[in-house]
Formats: sequence, C-alpha cells, structure tokens
Amino acid sequence: AWHVPAARVAAVDDVRAALAAAVRPADAGIAIVPLARQAEAAARGSTPFGGLFLALSSFVVGAGLLLEWLLFTLLIAARRRDVGLLAAIGWPPRRVAALLVLVGGTAAAAGICVGTACGPLWAGVLLDWLAGAWQTGVARGSAVAFGTSRDAAAAVGVKTLLPGAAAAAGVSVAALALAARRAARATPLALLKGGGDISRRHAAGRLTAVTALLAPAAALLLAWWGRTADAQGAVGLFFAAGAAALAGLLAVVRLLVDGGAGGARPVRTLLDLARRELGAGRSRAFSVAAIVAVAEFLIVAVSSFALHPPARPHDRAGPTGGWTFIASFAAPTGVDPADPAVRESLGLSDAERRALEGAAIARLRSSAGDDASCTNLYAPATPTVLGLGPSFLDRGGFRFVAHEPLPGGATSPWSLLARSDVAPQATAPDPEGVRAGPAPAIPAILDQATAQWALKLGGIGAEFEIDADGRPARLRIVGLLEPGILQGYVLVAENDFARLFPRRSGYGLALVDAGAGAGPDDAPAGDSGPVARAIGAAWADAGVTVTRATDRLARLQAVQNTFLSGFQALGTLGLVLGTAGVAAVQFQGVLERLGSLGILSAVGFTAGRLRLLVVIETLLMVALGLMAGTLAGCLALVPAFLAGRAAVPAWWIAGTWGATLAAATVAGLAAARRVGRIEPRTALAAVD
Repeated sequence: AWHVPAARVAAVDDVRAALAAAVRPADAGIAIVPLARQAEAAARGSTPFGGLFLALSSFVVGAGLLLEWLLFTLLIAARRRDVGLLAAIGWPPRRVAALLVLVGGTAAAAGICVGTACGPLWAGVLLDWLAGAWQTGVARGSAVAFGTSRDAAAAVGVKTLLPGAAAAAGVSVAALALAARRAARATPLALLKGGGDISRRHAAGRLTAVTALLAPAAALLLAWWGRTADAQGAVGLFFAAGAAALAGLLAVVRLLVDGGAGGARPVRTLLDLARRELGAGRSRAFSVAAIVAVAEFLIVAVSSFALHPPARPHDRAGPTGGWTFIASFAAPTGVDPADPAVRESLGLSDAERRALEGAAIARLRSSAGDDASCTNLYAPATPTVLGLGPSFLDRGGFRFVAHEPLPGGATSPWSLLARSDVAPQATAPDPEGVRAGPAPAIPAILDQATAQWALKLGGIGAEFEIDADGRPARLRIVGLLEPGILQGYVLVAENDFARLFPRRSGYGLALVDAGAGAGPDDAPAGDSGPVARAIGAAWADAGVTVTRATDRLARLQAVQNTFLSGFQALGTLGLVLGTAGVAAVQFQGVLERLGSLGILSAVGFTAGRLRLLVVIETLLMVALGLMAGTLAGCLALVPAFLAGRAAVPAWWIAGTWGATLAAATVAGLAAARRVGRIEPRTALAAVD
C-alpha cells in the first residue's frame, strides 16, 4: 500500500498508471503461461523414438532388399532355360530384363500391398506390448498413458501410407532391375546349360581392400566424436559409425569369400572344398553374410545398453550413490531428524530414535518443476532443480561420466558446485534497476541421460536457461553423472538454489543412508525395515513418501529396457530374414550345382558326405556374418564401453549365435535333401 499526499496528485488516474508501470508481475512471482504452446511442445516427447526406430529399421530394410535380390535370382535360376531360349531366338537383353522386372515386380507389388496393410497392425501390436510393459514396470497402475493400437490406427491415413509404399516400390524395382540386368546379359548358352552363377560379380579389388582398412578406423573416429555431440548429433554419429564399421568388416568378409575361390591352394579337407564352393558363388554367399551381419549388429548395438540392478546397492560409486531411501514431501519441511534435539521433540519411540541415530540424512531443496527423467514421456518445459547442502557435497557419491577440471586441492567433482565466482543473482542490475548484463552462469550437474535426451543439451561447458520463479537464469553444466537415482534433476549448490528461488523455504526431498539398519535388499515392499518406519514417523506432518532407492532405480531402468526390447525386435526380424536368405541361397546353390555335385558323387562322395558339405557351406556363410555383425556393433560402441555407459551383451551374443547357427543348420539340411536324390549319370549329362 502507498500513501500519496493529495497535494502531489494531479489526477488519480495518473497515480494508477504510474504504479501499474512500476510494478512488474515477475517481481511478485506472477507469470503469463502459454498453456497451449507448452502442451504442444511437451507432446513432442523427450526422446526421438520415431527417428530411432526409422534409423534402426533402415538397416533391416537394407537386409530385406538383399533378401529380395537373392529370391529374385532364385526365381531366375529356376526359369533360366526359358530365359536362355528367349535370348537364343533373338530377344535383346533390354527386353529380357524388362520381362524379368515385370514378373518380379508383380510379386513385389503384391508384397508391398500386404506390407502396407500389415504395417499399421504391426505398429499397433508393438504399441500394445510397450504399453503393457510400461504399466507393469514403470507406471504401475498410474494414470500415465503410453499409447495403444487405437492410437496407431488413428494415425493411419493416405498421407502416412503412400510415401512408405512408394519408397518400397522404388527400392524394390531398383533391386529387381539390378538382378534382371545381370541375368539378361548372360550368354544364351550359359542360361540353357543351367549351370554357373549368373549373379556372380567381379572379384573384390583395391576398393574393397581400402574399405576394409579405412572404414573401421572411420567408425572409431565417428563414435568418439559422438561422445561430445548433442542428442540428435549423437544418434546420427552412432548410426554413421555403425554403418562404417559394417562396411569395413563386410569388406573383410568379401575378401575372405573371394580368397576361397582361388585355385592354387589344394583341397585336402571337406572344409577346404566348402570354402572353394563359397568362392564360386561369392555374390550369394556375401549377401547372406551381409543380411546376418546387419541383424547381429542391431542386436549387439541395442542389447549393449540394457541396464541391470547393481550388484552392490550400497556402493557410493554406484547408481544409488550408496543411499538406501528417498523421502519426498507433500509440503516442504524444515524438520531435521539428524539433529538429536529435534529427534527428542518429535515424539518418536526408542526404537525409531535408535534407527535414525545410525542413519545418514541429506535434505535437499527442491523447486516446483517438471519431471525430466525417462519416466516422463512428455518433453519437460521447466526441469526440477535440487539444492545440495554441504552434507551431501562432503559425502560425495555416484560416478561421473565427465566433469570440468577440479579446482586446486579438490578431489571430488562435487566441489565444482561450491565455487565462489558466481554472482548473487541470475542477472546483475544496476543501481537504477536497469539490467547491466548477464551474471556468470551458475554451475550445475546433471545426469547424462537427462542432459542428452530429456533437455537436449550439450556436454560439459554447455549453458542453458531455466525459469527461476518468473525470471530467467543461466546455468552451466560442470559435470555429468552416470544414470542413477538422480536422473531428471538439475543439481546446484544450496546457496545458489536460495539465490535462484528466494521465496522457496524448507526442503522437498531427503536421501537416507540407513547403513546396517536398512534390512535386506530383497525385503518385500510392506517391510522396508525399521529405518523406513522411523522416517515415516519423523516426517509424518510433511506427508512423507518413502521409496527404496533400488525401487526408483528399477523403474528408471525399466523404461530404457522396455524401449530396447522394441528395438531388439527389429534385430530379431533381421535374423529371420537372414534365415530365409540362407535357405534360398542353399536351394539355389544346389539347383545350380547339380552337375558338380554329380561329379563328386561319381568319384566316390557318399550322399551323407555331400549333405555335410552343404551344411558346412551354410554354417560358414552364417558364421562370417555373425562375426562381422558382432565386431561391428562392438566397434561402434568402444567409447561407450570405455565410459561405462554400455557393456558387451555376452548372453545375447551367445543366444543369437546359437539360435542362428541352429536355424542355418536346419536350412542347410533342408537344402541338402535334394543332394541325396542326385543320379550321377543324369547330373553328368548336363556337364561338358
């Protein structure tokens, strides 16, 4: 209220206008919030899952095109005598190629129609599965909605289906045209004889050798560069590194396959003969290896980021920071149960007081912001800021992925928050109230996943702006934590928090290290130990909710593992394509090599030995692809392995190797059944 002498007032309206101009709503904590704009921005999501699925699917699409090319060459091999007859009576190669593209294009068109119709159904099934996994492992019956098949059906329309169908038609016709052109250029005699590999390419040359040498090195450089890029850049660099690693290692596979075609080395064993046969059909063998390599690369690259509960939950360097419980309050409180005098005044029982005496408690200041952790599917507009007191900073804990250089004499990266070169306000006003310019940015520490995905910030040294009770404030990232229970928060020193949010009193969160009084880690939810009951009694008036740190960590890990499972489905689909490719190639190989297999039978090879030869060829192709894909995935993730953000998925590698080799064996045996019915006299009649 203001008292203005009447003698100094010319008009009451002038006083009203002067007061209205002098009073700023932001100074009173009043802000105009564009709700619709914020809702639209939040609905874009915190993580670009669409781009990730599209990028991962591109690898499977490439494998599918290779499979399409293999199946089309199988079709040509089955009707090659008809094609040779047309070429012999005068059809030009261009016309023969057009006929083959028309025949294959008819089948491709049918496949595109079926795929276009089934695509939304697959998206709906995937969404329903992810929604169920989300509700079970993350939301646990809350009102958080993930999305269902109804959402996928609502998004289906001509604008969404036609571009995909057109792209599928374009790449399919291109793959068919490539195979048809090579078949049409074969000589009529070779086609009429029914032998040889019409899809054979020239042997690998210098370009392949250079690719095998330089591409893996380029993959390492791209992967290392991605460590300091923003979220979108990191995703792009990861896929670029993966593509480079795949290209280099597949070039090595091509060199190995071509090396088996050399005739200088004598054939002494069945394995040598299998390598020689693979070299004779090098294009098909390389294509199968490429399909399997792409699928294995996806599985290794995705499974490496799967998260598991810590083996030592009380380890201070682990994702829990050594804390046992997280206490959150419905209303900020100033009660400190760590103070003996306060404990005596709370009316606790003797058992509750003893339980709290052996516990370490760190109270944290908390702003009213959005949840920026991965459990929030919406993009956070204003992240929650936590103010860390001296007890937390002195205790330390957690593992840093990266941080700025430590000041002289400091040993803990947490000391970076206790710097003295920060101005007392977010901006420095001059004596007349005019802003003189920005003050130095306040140091902050974030979880790496929060900085990279939820807030889409850069790495160490990146500056960003937050809303500090209606006024903008600049913060600078001085440290990045390994994903843990502090995910979703912006961490600053308590003194800086008080300067940023001077109107907020009390503490909104507390971390408790129960020590030996925590009870077993696998204790049921209803029996959290005496310390948990003592915490509930001490902060009962604040509406406290006590959560085990391991439970929060499990919820955060469930989010990442849920989405990884969806990505792993793409890799599994690639392995299915690889198995189909193996079967197609082996059936085609047996069909084209009836003459040579007849020679082997005539010189004494038994039917069982010939079947074993086909199976060995199959396993060699698949094993080369599995090795290339596994090494490519590990190569692209070397920086992540070194930083501790990923681990080699040994169980996934062993499982996929075993399943794929078993499926390849079945495919080889199925193709080898034709070998047992070979009549040497009939087979030799087709050989010069």
